Amino acid sequence: MRRSFLPTLLVACSLAVPALAAEPAKPPKAPVKRICVNVKDGSKAVQGTNLVVEPGDTLRDAVAVDGDVIVKKGAVVDNDVAAIRGRVILEAGARVKGDVVSLGGEVRVHSGARVDGSATALGGKLKLDKQEDVGGEKVSFSMEFNGEDLVKQLIGKALDEDQKCHILDDDDDDTDA
Repeated sequence: MRRSFLPTLLVACSLAVPALAAEPAKPPKAPVKRICVNVKDGSKAVQGTNLVVEPGDTLRDAVAVDGDVIVKKGAVVDNDVAAIRGRVILEAGARVKGDVVSLGGEVRVHSGARVDGSATALGGKLKLDKQEDVGGEKVSFSMEFNGEDLVKQLIGKALDEDQKCHILDDDDDDTDA
């Protein structure tokens, strides 16, 4: 059984609360659009755009940074789906055999979709039409202070420190001896 990373994240969030409350508000930065797609072993990852898993597609993993992951009816993800500063949306008839996670956004599982593992929304909401459509744990954690979601802010600050794209293909590291 996999260990949950939720206790560690909760401690990190609670430590960040005083620092977030003390900082003056900064004007919002213009969004930087970067798209990095990597197809490795049947997985897909994007940054700065949405990842749509189309009907009939079968992926190993699906990941979006600064974008949503939308799994359409008839699409299957064999492992996990993750969205960082984005949403995960599973339409009726979609299936994820692993876990579904959104950091800084919501997870939406429509009636008739199936998540075999856990569904987690940190810094957003977990919206399930039917509780039984998720086989594992159902976790939603948000913490608001003065109308601002502190978990979403923490995730955003961590990602804003390094705006470079880091979606890598392991095959790029192979060298011929």
